[in-house]
Amino acid sequence: MRLSIAALAAGCATAHAFANTSPFVLFSTEKIENTVSDELQANQSVLKATGDFLSSCPTKHYLLVSQPNLNIEHLNSKAAAPKLQAALSSTQVQGRMMVSEMSGVVDLQQVASSIRENCQAAGKTPSIDSMVLDAVPTAGRYQDVVENLIDSDNDVGVVLQQYDAAGDFTVIYTAGARTDRAEDKHYEAEFKDTTHQELKRQVGSVKREKEERDTRPLFEKYQFFTPGIFMTLVVLLILFSMLGVGINALGSLQVPYGAFDKEMGPAAQKKQQ
Repeated sequence: MRLSIAALAAGCATAHAFANTSPFVLFSTEKIENTVSDELQANQSVLKATGDFLSSCPTKHYLLVSQPNLNIEHLNSKAAAPKLQAALSSTQVQGRMMVSEMSGVVDLQQVASSIRENCQAAGKTPSIDSMVLDAVPTAGRYQDVVENLIDSDNDVGVVLQQYDAAGDFTVIYTAGARTDRAEDKHYEAEFKDTTHQELKRQVGSVKREKEERDTRPLFEKYQFFTPGIFMTLVVLLILFSMLGVGINALGSLQVPYGAFDKEMGPAAQKKQQ
C-alpha cells in the first residue's frame, strides 16, 4: 500500500512532463485486432485504432470515462484505482490497448456518436454510459490526490460491476482536457531584498552604572614620565652634551693667516733652510 502511494507520488511529480499529453486506456470483452504500442502516440493514430475496433459494434455496453489532469501512473496505482485494476486483469477482458502518453485529447462525445452510427448500421442498439469525473488535483497534498482517485474509482467500479455481470462491455478511459497547463505557469524565484533590511536594535532602557568622580591630582591620575620616556631624555641629554663638547673643540682651533702665505708658509721655510 505504501509502495503504491509512493509510486503515485512519483507519478504526480512527472505528470507535466508532456504538457499536451494524456493517457488513453481501452479494454473490452472482445479481442482488439489492431492496437498501438504503449508509448508516445498522436491522437490520430489512437483514434484510428479505436475507430477500427468500434466500427463493427463489438459489444452492447460502452462506458466512456473522462477525468481531467489524469496521468498513467494514476491508473496504474493499485492503491488509488483498485477496481479499475481488477477490471483490467479480469478473465473476461480479451482486448486491451493502453497508451501512456497521447498527444492531444479525444472527444468522447464524438466517439459516442461514432458508436451509435456503427451499431445502427449493424442493426444493434448500444448502451452508452458517459462519465466526467472530478479533475485530479494538481496542487496540495498527495493524499488529496489519492482520495480523489479512490472516489473516482468507486464511481467507475459501480458501473463496471454491472457490466461484469452482463459479460459484454467496452470501456474507454482518458484524461480529457486539462484544467491547467504547465506551460502557463512560470517559476519565479523569490529573494529577500537585503538592501532595505533594517537591523533590529534593542531599544529597551539600559541601566547605566553609577559614575564615581575621580578627584585625584593630575599627576597621580596619569603617568607622564614613563621609564621609556625618561631613558630617552637621558640619552638625548648625553648626546647633546657630547655634541656641545665637539663643537667647542672645533671652535677652539686657531690657524694663523701666515700659514696660508706662500712666503711665510711651511714650504717657504723649508726652502730657506
